[in-house]
Amino acid sequence: MKKLFFAAAMLGVVSLSAQEKTTTPQVGIKSSINMASFNGKDVSNNDYKVGFSAGIYGHFPITEQFAVQPEVNFTRIGGKLKDEATTVGNTTIKTKNKTTLDYIQVPVMFKYYPAGSRFNIEAGPQIGYNIYASNTARESIINNTVITSERKTDIKDNVKDFDFGANFGIGYNVTDNINVGARYYMGLTKISENGSESNDTKPDVKNHSFSIGVGYSF
Repeated sequence: MKKLFFAAAMLGVVSLSAQEKTTTPQVGIKSSINMASFNGKDVSNNDYKVGFSAGIYGHFPITEQFAVQPEVNFTRIGGKLKDEATTVGNTTIKTKNKTTLDYIQVPVMFKYYPAGSRFNIEAGPQIGYNIYASNTARESIINNTVITSERKTDIKDNVKDFDFGANFGIGYNVTDNINVGARYYMGLTKISENGSESNDTKPDVKNHSFSIGVGYSF
């Protein structure tokens, strides 16, 4: 009986895997978590921070193997400096520094489905508009007691409104409605904004992030 049940289960898995993906246009919603940081020759002592993304997309098959997928997402990225600790005598000072950047991002992904399978490889450009930027500095002085101070600063004026980059990823359509994927975003523009400097002299700091997510198509 157990062998019969196992055989039936395996047949179901094979049948599901053999199903062809839908070839009709779809719209959907998606959400993901990301690990974001900064890239560039002027970036040092950098660390990753956890962020998230949520949005909508349209999936439009061109052929059995190719599709285009434009999206509109709200995304929280940024980065932080590695925690530092300095000890002088019996006093230890610990510092933490975190930058948070919120964007409305519009990627246009070109998807390739090898042999018309449910697995896909994707790549495409992305433009983002910054709607929020802040930096949080936290300092703890540890002696016989612990004294902690935190300062949050609005840095919107120091961040460019627009960010441009490229996405690369892989995905899998679990069913015609549910899909999962992993993606890497590589920022191509310097995010620092300073009206008194030319682009060549601005700090070389760019966004980048790794994300995993799930989508539901209607």
